[in-house]
This record gives sequence, structure tokens and C-alpha cells, in this order.
Amino acid sequence: MGAEPDGIVLFLAMAGALLGAFVVFPMLLYLKGKPMQEVEDVLEDGRYFFSGVTMFAGHGALHYASIFLFEWYARRYKMLKKRKLVRSSLVRWFKVYYILFMLTVSLMFVPSIWIYLAE
Repeated sequence: MGAEPDGIVLFLAMAGALLGAFVVFPMLLYLKGKPMQEVEDVLEDGRYFFSGVTMFAGHGALHYASIFLFEWYARRYKMLKKRKLVRSSLVRWFKVYYILFMLTVSLMFVPSIWIYLAE
């Protein structure tokens, strides 16, 4: 690869940016509302840490998805038993958000690293 990036590299970066802008961010806005508050009611005993501001909601969505995905993470935050009380449809939304967010970040940054290493 020369100074100009290949088409596949640009395609991957653009796909990640579009996925983030048109799927992940609107999904975060949805999760920030009632779903985040329902999860906080169960896991945080009604303390609303993450549902107030969108920037914190992004962090909260990833945090709660990690609790639902990884047993060791839930044990670390002492939420192993509480996570079973959350509705399965909400758990599914948070898990899908986590996977899409990680895919978006990978699609945007892996091509950048690829270009850097190719020089």
C-alpha cells in the first residue's frame, strides 16, 4: 500500500462511521430513556447514574451490557443476582448495543492502524 489508502480501507472506515451515526447513536438515544431507568431501578436500587446525560448514558449502556454479558464483571460490581431480575428484552437490547458499538469502533480504528502499519 502506498500513500493512498486502498478502497477496502476507506470502505471499512466509512462503514464504521455510518453504522455509528445511523444505528448505534439512535439506539443509545432509545436506551437512554425508559430502558436505562428500568435497569437502574433494578441494578442500582433506583439511583439514576447514567440516564441523565447522553454522554453518561453511553458509558452506562456499555457498563450494564458488560454486567449482562460477563459473569465476572457482574460479580465484581456485586450485581450477579440482581442482573437476573432485569427483563430479558432489556438485556437483549443492551447486549446488541454493546456488540454494535464494538463493531463500530473496530471498523473505524482498524483501518487507521492498517494504514499506519503499512507505511
